[in-house]
Amino acid sequence: MSSELIDKPPASREKPLAGPRRWVFWALLIVAVIMLVGTASAYLAYTRLTTNIRHTEVTREDLGESRPVKASSAARNILVVGLDQRDGDSSGERTDTIMLVHLSSKRNDVAVISFPRDLLVQLPACRAREGLPGQRRHQGMINSSFTFGGIGCTWKTIETLTGIHIDHFVKVDFNGFKAMVDAVGGVEVCIAEPIRDTYVPLNLPAGLQTLHGEQALGYVRTRHSLGDGTDIGRIRRQQNFVAAMARKTMRGGTLSDPVRLFSLLDAATRSIATDPDLTPGMMINLAFATRSLSSENIHFVITPWRYSTEYPGRVEWLQGQAKKLFQLIAADEPINRFELKEIPLTASHDSVADSSSGTTINIPASTSLASATPSLSDTCITN
Repeated sequence: MSSELIDKPPASREKPLAGPRRWVFWALLIVAVIMLVGTASAYLAYTRLTTNIRHTEVTREDLGESRPVKASSAARNILVVGLDQRDGDSSGERTDTIMLVHLSSKRNDVAVISFPRDLLVQLPACRAREGLPGQRRHQGMINSSFTFGGIGCTWKTIETLTGIHIDHFVKVDFNGFKAMVDAVGGVEVCIAEPIRDTYVPLNLPAGLQTLHGEQALGYVRTRHSLGDGTDIGRIRRQQNFVAAMARKTMRGGTLSDPVRLFSLLDAATRSIATDPDLTPGMMINLAFATRSLSSENIHFVITPWRYSTEYPGRVEWLQGQAKKLFQLIAADEPINRFELKEIPLTASHDSVADSSSGTTINIPASTSLASATPSLSDTCITN
């Protein structure tokens, strides 16, 4: 078994289907579809939205015979990925975001686990398919599985690493993310310090601002100009942004305005791809089952990690803590049983020193949707 890092993408590959960026958008889509069903134009709208969604099949050959066993058949585990796909570039795309969403069997709790894309792990072997070369077993970055084996390989990788049985996947692309932000009228954020990032690109002054499509995309993607340049701070910033967008959608009148509602739904459904079993009917059923779920019971957590001592700029997960977290999810146990130290969502508190090993490790923080973003008008200095 080789420990060689493989970060170089294959020479060529077919352009992947547009994929998902955030699970909350999927959840909002479901709730909104239910509301549209009650309108006079429900049938036509529903038909338009369902035909927008694309499907990609993930087969038994993709996932292998030895898959994790589910503790509860009623629980749902959904893999959510977003592609780092740029216009005009069809070579070497990787997943820009990887998350696993767990809906409890009683539909009274949701856990969202984020996997840093810089995470070094032992990757499983994946078969070649649809112009992709496949992946051999090796140590590498977790997001490279999509590059070499597509969504099926990413699915297999997360199952192999976590021991959690995955039921479905969702993907959304960058253009869809921008369109959804615009459809809700932009999202208000507090910029603590000026951001100058030529890679994204992004140029934002400090202060309270409302971000629209292109700026919003740059804000959730930038990392080179903020913090230590790793993916950890970016993940927390994404979680805050998504929470703010979800609250604006639910409280800002989007769901009660047919025009704005359809604009949001059309943008979302044109941007997502799922497995064939995740049908609009199943989405509606899940929405009805979770309609009484409070925002306090939607929890965000980053996989326990530490900085890699061997590969600068990369992170490794803490096997003991990560295993405990994954076991809770696999067993359909509440996420609050995982002892997490609450820490502020700021880059300066992302990590603590481990005196026993001389390395820096992360103490993972669990955050609910209700508390993920403070009241921006009270905490941000306006210009």
